[in-house]
Amino acid sequence: MAPPTLTSIVEIRDRLVDIGDLDLRRNLKIRAFLHLVLAPVFRDMQPKLRYGEMGRRGITPMQYYQDFRNYPAPLGYGDHVQGRYEVRLCRSVSTERRGGTESQRVERLILETAATLTGHPATALPESMGFEPSLGPPVTAGTGRVLHVLTRPQNPPGQRWVDEVPEEIGFLSVHPFDGPFPSIALLREVEDGFAEVTEAATGLTGIWGLANSDVFQHVHAREYTMAMENGIALALAAAKLPLDRHDAIRARVVFRRPSFIGQRYLLRIRLFRREAETVALGAFHGADDGAIADDARASVFLRFEGRLA
Repeated sequence: MAPPTLTSIVEIRDRLVDIGDLDLRRNLKIRAFLHLVLAPVFRDMQPKLRYGEMGRRGITPMQYYQDFRNYPAPLGYGDHVQGRYEVRLCRSVSTERRGGTESQRVERLILETAATLTGHPATALPESMGFEPSLGPPVTAGTGRVLHVLTRPQNPPGQRWVDEVPEEIGFLSVHPFDGPFPSIALLREVEDGFAEVTEAATGLTGIWGLANSDVFQHVHAREYTMAMENGIALALAAAKLPLDRHDAIRARVVFRRPSFIGQRYLLRIRLFRREAETVALGAFHGADDGAIADDARASVFLRFEGRLA
C-alpha cells in the first residue's frame, strides 16, 4: 500500500434546508443535523473515501458517537446552509473492561467527521408565513462531530476489530485520537448545581417497524433522536415548563448496539434543571430482554442539553 498523502479530506457544500428541518422560529432541529452533517460524506465524498469498496471486503464504518451543537438565532435562519466537512482517520488506544472480564487494551480505527454549518440569520420576521425572510451576513448555525469505528460486523465476536488501515483509505494519515474515548459513563455525568426534576421522569415504549429502518438493515440513527425529542417534550410538559421556549443546544449520543425491525424498546428519560439550563438523559433498552435496569448497558444512550429562552 502506498504511503499516506493526506492528513484529511475537506470539502465545502451548499445544502438546501427542508421545511421540516426548521422549527417554528426557523432554527435548526437536532433531528436535522444527522442529514446535514453526514449526507455529503456518504454521498458526495464517496468517490474519494470508497466506503462501499471497503464494504465489499467486509469492513464497515459503524456509527458509534455523534455530538451536535446548535446555535439558535433570535429570528432563525434562511433556507440554505453551507457546510464545511472534514474526515480524518484516527487511532484510539484505551484500557477497558469488556463483557465483565478484566481490563484489556482496546485499539480502534476511527473515521472522524467534523462539520461546520453556516447559515444566514433572519433580520426580520418573514413577510409571508413559512417563506424566507430578509437575511443578514453568515454565522455559524451548528457544528457536528461523528465517529465511525471500522469493524468487520460479519465476523465472530472478538474478531470484529479492524486495526490495520484498509487500502481504500490508505492515502489518509493516521492521527492519535483526541481526548478520552466517548462513553456512557462520560455522558451520564451531570454538573454541579443541576437538580433532577423527578416529576418529569418519562418512559416511552414502542416497537421498531419498517419506517424506522435504513439500507444498512437496522434502525436508523435519526429514529433515536426523534424519539428523544418527543420524550423531552413529554418531560417538559410534566415539569410544567414552556415547550415553545425550550431550545436544544447540544445533543450527544453513544450507539452501543443496533436495533432491528420487530424489536420492542423502552426509552427512559430523566430531566435535570439549573435555572434556565436543562439536561435530559435518555437510555434505550430492549423491552423484551428483561435486562433494563442498568442504563450503563443501554443499547443507545443520549444526552441533550437545552436552554429556556
